[in-house]
Amino acid sequence: MSAPTTTVPAPLRDALDAGARCLVLSPHLDDGVLSCGALLAELAPRSEITVLTLFTEATDGPHGRAARSFLRQCAHPDAATLFRARRAEDHAVVASLGARAEHLGLTDALFRRRELPAALDRVGALVPELAHRYPTFRFDIARGRVSRGDRRLRAELATRIAARAGEADLLLCPLGVGRHVDHLVTRDLGLAWPGTVVWFSDFPYALDHAPDPAFLRREGLRPWSFDDGLDAKEALVRGYATQVDALFPSGVVPRCAETYWTR
Repeated sequence: MSAPTTTVPAPLRDALDAGARCLVLSPHLDDGVLSCGALLAELAPRSEITVLTLFTEATDGPHGRAARSFLRQCAHPDAATLFRARRAEDHAVVASLGARAEHLGLTDALFRRRELPAALDRVGALVPELAHRYPTFRFDIARGRVSRGDRRLRAELATRIAARAGEADLLLCPLGVGRHVDHLVTRDLGLAWPGTVVWFSDFPYALDHAPDPAFLRREGLRPWSFDDGLDAKEALVRGYATQVDALFPSGVVPRCAETYWTR
């Protein structure tokens, strides 16, 4: 894999110079800023930026063990309260950048339910994992295998994002580092985008995981790094107060250059 270069590639150099309209596809309510906060802060004075977050809702319980663990990590009593707080955080942080936050209202993978026959509803209530499309985090969500049950969701997303092609000159979307299924679903939306696409390295997953070499090779992607504005980025990250302690249990937000991938 090529080492990142600090030479800004043409698509983003043009955006920085000319104030391109940017659409950022964020899987969850923090991913866009966690991964791209420094670049977005640099773009915002000259560019019209929309951070469009896809998976912004949860379902009611009973929840599986993975979802219950997540709620405990976030120190919130229930999913509805947590996601309401997360949406408010995202609006505030993105607005502080001078950008616009938009939430698509799809259900986070941790909470996505299977379509069960009525006869199995009681079983699903007793054993919540049986009622969820991704019963565990480690062996399902982070395994990198998008469920066949998400085919309809992927088709709906592709249609909705394609309809916005006229709204942006530049699309930023995650590379899917870490193999979270929601990140992979979001990553693949860039493949059909008719204009300029830049993929971003998913932070903090990229601290412990490498990009998928097959995807990089197939799309002919090369990395470059952006390290301007990192001093101010920590404040943006800490704006996601419901998430920061779970993401960085040591209390330290690593100061890392952002990595982007272009054809």
